[in-house]
Amino acid sequence: MSSGEISPFSPLQNYKLKAYPFSPHPPGHLSDWEKHVLDFLSAVKAATYFQLCDHTRQKKKLNAMSRAGLVHKYQLQGQRNINVVSSVGFDNLDRLLRTLVFTQLALKLKPKDILPGSNHIHAHIVLNNIFPVLVLRHGDDPGMVPFITNRLERVIILSETIYPEFNKIKTPCRICLDQDLLKDELTFYLPDGRRDAVARS
Repeated sequence: MSSGEISPFSPLQNYKLKAYPFSPHPPGHLSDWEKHVLDFLSAVKAATYFQLCDHTRQKKKLNAMSRAGLVHKYQLQGQRNINVVSSVGFDNLDRLLRTLVFTQLALKLKPKDILPGSNHIHAHIVLNNIFPVLVLRHGDDPGMVPFITNRLERVIILSETIYPEFNKIKTPCRICLDQDLLKDELTFYLPDGRRDAVARS
């Protein structure tokens, strides 16, 4: 993804959300890969096909898991259609996009654990410390971010861009941009826009 492209996790894509029929069933015999997918979805709640697999055979497995009632299936319909599977139901496109960009962070950082969030905090990831993760999407008010984050000990912010309002953040903070989440190297930024660190996936 180049700097001029719109993130696949952005509301600027103007997706329509298509939900496929879902009838839950208890799992039968599962392969190791299917177990891994279900465990991962249980932690992050949703993922795109491109986040879960590269191979057509595995994509067919995801379709089969949906038909078997093991996962929910959705399609983000836009300039490019993107298939999504989830462990929970989504009737809100905004919440799904926030979840998918968080999933991309989890894939990059491979946290020891993922804990639920509350209010404005999407979730907490466990690395060497517990980090609250705030997800900011186009159309959100960046002026609220300092008020939300200054009550925290530390925070990771997922954003589509660096906003001037981030300069008012006083909490130790690292910012990840969508465009970097989709690269091999994940760059963290400080609130003033300076690069802080690079993590290789």
